[in-house]
This record gives sequence, C-alpha cells and structure tokens, in this order.
Amino acid sequence: MTYIEGRNLFRSQLKVFFEINEIDFYYKMILKSFFKIEPTSLALEPKTLFLPAKVKIIKAVLQRLLNDEPLQYILGTTSFRSLELMVTPAVLIPRPETEELVEWVLEDYKSINCKHLLIDMGTGSGCIAISLAKEQPFFNVTALDISRKALEIAKSNAIKNKTIINFSQADITALSSEIFPINVIVSNPPYIHPREKKEMKNNVLNNEPPIALFVPEEDPLLFYRCILEYAQKNLLPDGVIYFEINPYFLSEMKNLILSITNYSIEERKDIFGKVRMLRLQSH
Repeated sequence: MTYIEGRNLFRSQLKVFFEINEIDFYYKMILKSFFKIEPTSLALEPKTLFLPAKVKIIKAVLQRLLNDEPLQYILGTTSFRSLELMVTPAVLIPRPETEELVEWVLEDYKSINCKHLLIDMGTGSGCIAISLAKEQPFFNVTALDISRKALEIAKSNAIKNKTIINFSQADITALSSEIFPINVIVSNPPYIHPREKKEMKNNVLNNEPPIALFVPEEDPLLFYRCILEYAQKNLLPDGVIYFEINPYFLSEMKNLILSITNYSIEERKDIFGKVRMLRLQSH
C-alpha cells in the first residue's frame, strides 16, 4: 500500500461518516502521530510504500474509526490552546467552547500582579487548570476531580506542560467544610441531561465517561448548586465564578444563582451562538 492508496482507502471507508476534508485531516494526523510522516509527504511522495507492519496499523486504526472511536482517543492526545494533552476514555475530550471559557478568565485577569487563588472544579484532563496556570503565572491553581484515573491523566499533563497545580480528589457534591479563601472559581461540570442522549453522536455516547457528561435526571443543576454553596463560604468578597453551562438550562441557572446570593451575572455566547458561559460576581 502506498501513501496515496492509504488515503483513498480512508476516503472510501469513511465517506458515509465524515466530509472529505475531515477524512484527509484524520489520515494526515495518523501518519504523523504513528509514523512521524509529515503531511507534506503525501503530496511530495504519494507512491512511497508502507511497510507491511504499518499497513496493519493503518487498517486497525481505520477499523477503530469505523467503530465510532474518537480520533483523539486513538492518537492518545489532543490540542487545547497552546497545550498538547494526553487523553484517554477516563477523561472528556476538551472542546473549543471550553477554550473560550479559559480565554474569558485570562482576559479579566491579564493585569494582575499578585497571587490569586483559583480553583478548577471537575478538572478532567486538566485543560482549564493547566492553561490558566501556564498563561497567567500569578494564578495559584488547585484542581479537583472525583475520578482518580482522571487526576492521574491531569497530573501527567501538568508535568508534560511544565506547570505546577495542586490536585485533589474530591466530590463536588461533598466538598470540604474547611474554609479555603478563593479569588476565582472556574468550572465546566457535568451538565448534559439524560434526555439529550438522543441528540448526541455515538462516538461521544459510546466512548466518553458518562460521569463527566451527565447530570441526575431529577436534579440537572446539582453540581452548580453545590459549587455556589461552597462559594458562599469560601469566595472572597471581590471573587468571581466562571461557569460553562448547558444553554437549555440558562433560565433555571439564573434563578438558582439569584436564589443563593445577589450576584451580577454576565453571559457569553460560544462560537455556535449559544449562551455557554456565565461570569458571576457578588455586589
């Protein structure tokens, strides 16, 4: 099999599931990740032959894609802002919308010149915590997650990206009552209602950790309420909370927030035009 024959195989097998430009991107990423073959080689050396062992790997990867496995899990890595992050099925694959949440925090705190204590609730791969620690050195970052496996991934990512994060295994619904004064809380907690499953793609439903995706059917705002109650005791008077939210529950979120304390609420839309982020600050 030549380089170009491999690409054509991917196109013919995957065209039902993906656009051609997506398929070509996947193929180039696989060549680079597995074999250190640069994408330009496909154009410059299209008739170069793969060794039989490499053909076997290519066909195995193709089968995994046909089985709805996300490319990021196949490669074992993904990009997030300036970071290269390890990802496995123990953690969610970071989304572009979460990059926007990080950007909002960095915009607001670009001019600080003293240490600010920041806590990331439900860190997963560590994408939020590591980005903020790397791009704003005055953030002293603590990152929580209920999953031991997720924390192992996040710790590895922090080391890989040369950042210092305080990691702790904790359940958002049972946070410590110990007072821990905080300047900033950031959270992208589970927020998908089980009834939304019918709208989701199989590659998400069948591969990404349900504990990081779904909320209890009878209490969809559970994690936000627990974080807000924790913030009542621990957030400093000029502190700020940043949430990534489910747009379906925007009205309910606002009612919940104002029922707990008198925050000013600022909304921000994601790249798809949906209100995906909230910024809360006490008066």
